[in-house]
Amino acid sequence: MQDQYIHADTYHSALDTLEAIARTFEPAAPDDLRTRLIEVLGDLGIWPIDCLEQHPGTPRLAA
Repeated sequence: MQDQYIHADTYHSALDTLEAIARTFEPAAPDDLRTRLIEVLGDLGIWPIDCLEQHPGTPRLAA
């Protein structure tokens, strides 16, 4: 994987958010943890390649 560099403020903000998520983790709600982590990655523009691919049989709405 190629290194990617982002603005320092964005990087530190993401770290702060991840730290806050870790400190408030509720073991009874592990799905919430995953969702919150995905939101942090999404805010950084990090998405799985699946988001780009159109899978056969999966209808997409046109804007």
